[in-house]
Amino acid sequence: MKRLTAPTACLLASLALASAAAPPAPTFLARRDYTGLHSGWVQVADTNGDGIPDLIASLQGYMQVLFGNGNGTFSPGPSTLTVMGYVGSFVAADLTGDGMIDLVMAGQITEGPVVQCGVGVSLGNGDGTFQTGAFYAAGTDTEVSYLAVGDFNRDGIPDVAATGASGVWLFTGNGDGTLNPGVLAVSLPAAAGRIASADFNGDGNLDLVVTLPAGGPDGTGGGFVVLLGNGNGTFQAPQAFSQPKDAGPPAVGSLTKGGYPSIAVNNSNTTDIYLYFGNGAGGFSGPKRTDLPGYNIAIGAANGVPYVVSNGVYIAPSNGKGAFGKPVYYPIEAGGGADLRGDGLTDIVTNSYDAVSVLLSEGKGKYEDGEWTAVTGGAGCGAAADYNGYGRPDLAVNNAQGISILLGTGEAATPFNLGTPVALANAGCLVTGDLNGDGIPDLLVPTGTSVVAYLGNGDGTFTLKSTTATPTGGYVVLADFNNDGTLDFATSGNLLALGNGDGTFQTPAPFIPSPPTQGFTFIAAGDLNGDGWPDVVLTYPFNDYIYVLINNQQGGFSQSVLPHEPFSPAQIVLADLNADGNLDAVIGGLSGGAEIWLGNGEGGLTYKEVLISPIDAQNTIVVADVNGDGIPDICLMEGATAGIFLGEGHAAFAPQIGVGAGPSPGDILVENLHGQLPTAGLPDIVAPDTSGGVMVLLNKTK
Repeated sequence: MKRLTAPTACLLASLALASAAAPPAPTFLARRDYTGLHSGWVQVADTNGDGIPDLIASLQGYMQVLFGNGNGTFSPGPSTLTVMGYVGSFVAADLTGDGMIDLVMAGQITEGPVVQCGVGVSLGNGDGTFQTGAFYAAGTDTEVSYLAVGDFNRDGIPDVAATGASGVWLFTGNGDGTLNPGVLAVSLPAAAGRIASADFNGDGNLDLVVTLPAGGPDGTGGGFVVLLGNGNGTFQAPQAFSQPKDAGPPAVGSLTKGGYPSIAVNNSNTTDIYLYFGNGAGGFSGPKRTDLPGYNIAIGAANGVPYVVSNGVYIAPSNGKGAFGKPVYYPIEAGGGADLRGDGLTDIVTNSYDAVSVLLSEGKGKYEDGEWTAVTGGAGCGAAADYNGYGRPDLAVNNAQGISILLGTGEAATPFNLGTPVALANAGCLVTGDLNGDGIPDLLVPTGTSVVAYLGNGDGTFTLKSTTATPTGGYVVLADFNNDGTLDFATSGNLLALGNGDGTFQTPAPFIPSPPTQGFTFIAAGDLNGDGWPDVVLTYPFNDYIYVLINNQQGGFSQSVLPHEPFSPAQIVLADLNADGNLDAVIGGLSGGAEIWLGNGEGGLTYKEVLISPIDAQNTIVVADVNGDGIPDICLMEGATAGIFLGEGHAAFAPQIGVGAGPSPGDILVENLHGQLPTAGLPDIVAPDTSGGVMVLLNKTK
């Protein structure tokens, strides 16, 4: 079950205020995400001549540069509006020989009602910006989205080969950054798709491999063709390869250690990739199939030994002799490789609609990423506590099978061992607390129609204690609402159940008489007015309302409603953000971002600001000091990215930095999992993931 937002309150102790200096950036053993680019394609090249690779991302007709810092991280650079209205793909290359990177783009322009397909060229200025550029039409052809750059006529000048509905178009270069009009170099019976180039027969002429999407207008198509180059801008007759029928993007490179250029093509509808081994004379043996989930693929090498990488990311290592092993999973989007730090290691650069991501190589086929613990059935929401009494934080997560228990090891390489699961149908977002006063953390789990209590046995196992009917459903919070020393629970379904102190509860009753028609969505509990009694905050996103319920200490609540500009408020986390001793509120939005509301210590909340998220996705929230400066930070799990807003003191926050998590995170928590002292104030980020595990982003901040 994927958790949309977390219900539990996060209560932090008051922390020291920041100095005027910028907050120190934390370091996590994880990929780094650069969010808000909505990139369709990404390239790596030195755009400003400082010898450090930069990132270039396409945003329709815009090109955004991120300047490399030389250590695998990047800083915002300039953006350029090019001549293109739509960019299907692009290549960064030096077309003029002046040492400055230029851009060659495949796509289309629109002039009034007329749409033209072809390629565009934007020359680089050497400072990370590019000229608007010129457009070259591919005749009246359509579906021009992919290209390859190389010297196809052996005059020493880069040319451009692009695919379209009619076949392969060639635009020869003039050496000054301009191109000659395109000619249809190869006519194909079906629309040409993805394209890659290599010298397959060792004659010094560049050749092409082009996929043919299945289902052409005359029933043909599918598979791919190899076009051996003649060295004069023409090509020999296509060599057709029928498998795979639904061919994805081709990858070229050696599939054996020191071997000839070969071809890898995936089947778009399965996890099979087809390996064709080049013989150095333009012929190929195969196909040999191997399992590699994903779509886009690339061929790389580590210490000269080839591997194949796909989106996901899955990396299949080889023995150097053409045999590939079981894929190793790095749960991110697809991408290509580049040496970003000048250390001779190939790093992975990826892109998706939400972010451009960087996965740094550690050598020997391993990459700097979070530690993944596989969990059968996945993981939706999490509740952290020491369930087995070993003095290390553990984790309980919900999934389709019930509750999975992950026991902390204190070791960075393997932060969790799987414990004994708890079977429960329709397990929702669970919370933890001591329900029976024995000092052992217990679990409280909603199922949609009931709330189920499990008492901890102190060894990481649990015993069913009670089931309380909650017909209105909702998320759950634990607090001692009647101040009798026993934990009670409240739900966003407007029900409050008083605890009996033994893990059972009295019959739930509504805590306000007239809730909104469509009901509350999310709930948090905390002492907003400093009287020692827990209060409640609920969100009602349908009318953009925030409800504040102050405990009247007599079994009821006084209600106030905070309407404001449309935001669709969702999850709530209560914490002291400005060290004034009063609880404040961080309220997430259904469409991303979060609002800051400051508490006055008397039960009131006042809007301060919105933290804008570049990712348009509902988020989960945790508040914690992740960089060790004693100031609370705010972490939003947005899509597959943990967006971190570093606290600057006085409830002010720096712009977001992005740290990658798994492919489908459902929650975000913090735990001290890799053995550092709790007083270090450097918790790790934990992301339960519905795709099948839990990702731990180890905090390596010094």
